[in-house]
Amino acid sequence: MDLIRPLAQHIFLPLSRRREGFNTSAIVRELEASQFFSPEEIRDNQFSRIKQLLTDACRHVPYYRRLFDEHGIVPRDISSLQEFEKLPMLTKSDIRDNQQELLSDKYNVGELIPKKTGGSTGVPLHLYWGREATAFKQAATQRHDAWSGYSPGEKLAQLWGADAGHDTLRARLYNFLVTRRLLLDTLEMDEENSLAFVDKIKHYRPRYLLGHAHSLYILALFLESHDIGDLGIRSIISTAEVLTEGERRKIEEIFHAEIFNRYGCEELSMVASECEQHEGLHVCAEGLYVEVIDGDEDKPGELVITDLVNDAMPFIRYKIEDTATIYTTPCACGRGLPRLKKLFGRSSDFLYTPDGRMLSGISIMDHFAIDIPGVWQVQVIQDALDHLHFKIVQTEQFGESSLAKFAETVPRFFGREMHYDVEYVESLPMTARGKYQFAISKIDKPNR
Repeated sequence: MDLIRPLAQHIFLPLSRRREGFNTSAIVRELEASQFFSPEEIRDNQFSRIKQLLTDACRHVPYYRRLFDEHGIVPRDISSLQEFEKLPMLTKSDIRDNQQELLSDKYNVGELIPKKTGGSTGVPLHLYWGREATAFKQAATQRHDAWSGYSPGEKLAQLWGADAGHDTLRARLYNFLVTRRLLLDTLEMDEENSLAFVDKIKHYRPRYLLGHAHSLYILALFLESHDIGDLGIRSIISTAEVLTEGERRKIEEIFHAEIFNRYGCEELSMVASECEQHEGLHVCAEGLYVEVIDGDEDKPGELVITDLVNDAMPFIRYKIEDTATIYTTPCACGRGLPRLKKLFGRSSDFLYTPDGRMLSGISIMDHFAIDIPGVWQVQVIQDALDHLHFKIVQTEQFGESSLAKFAETVPRFFGREMHYDVEYVESLPMTARGKYQFAISKIDKPNR
């Protein structure tokens, strides 16, 4: 029997959040109700928040006051979402170059929550959340967590980057009484650490596992290669990277657990996640307005996202540099929240054929990482329009049949004009945040 769980859920966590100034309970109740509003009600509420955000940004944020003046934008004249979608986008360069001007003069910076993200470019973005926005984002994450069965106070195994100062006495006590997580640093997933993590899971017996998509896949392969059986995990939340269908099948097969895929980022927190139907990812539409530019159910479009709750440092039509397809039909779960159908990763993850066709790197990953025997990990780097460089971490099963499969697979997707070479490596580097990048394009988008 888990005696700590009810204490964590009903005493330690609420006390901790109140002490930090984040009262999320009421927000969680509101979000549990609003997820079942009709799509029309949700859009109306989004537009009301957008109008207030624009008015507030014009009055209190120097960057937007200047931007609106330059473009002749008057917030009260924006009468529809269609008109809003014509406003200028906010880029990562805009954020880096105008950090101070993006801060609202309503707030003292010392009162705000600092955030930092490096992203795949490795160039950090420094930003701030207001305390009310932070409480909302915590509540939204809790609402989406509940779809997988997980709730605060439950034991949680986690594949993530290590937190600075996580091993202090105070941090260990907080983890024991409140967060209750068992962590494996994704930058240290060698055999020794992975075996130790498995032993800890067997002793701690968490029912939930959260982690970077590809790290979950690597752990599943590790369990399979060491003939390690069911660890008692019931639900798995996959996030931080695009989850491919092949990886999903392997993870669910090895863990005997249900995966709930999720999409989020440091700048915005929770963006969208799967419900129990596993048909697309429901957007957290009460706090975000998500556009998929020139995309539909079949064609990926560019994601542009407006944060509806963080008025301390507003992100209005933020060009996040990810792509996705969308669902336009309602979900069988009954929620009115809009859905992303499939995520294709960053625009920089796209590769190109010699005749100029664009291919999503993540969409073809399974064919190289799973369908070719003896491949433990693979990374493809396009350094010319007609050349690919593959880095492969191989197993004992890699051989002539694997190379023959490569020779068959490359022209199948890229055409016979595509050349390639293969480099065998001991390991593939993770990003600074412990993520893994399958496809890297070093060429400009062709004009063909």
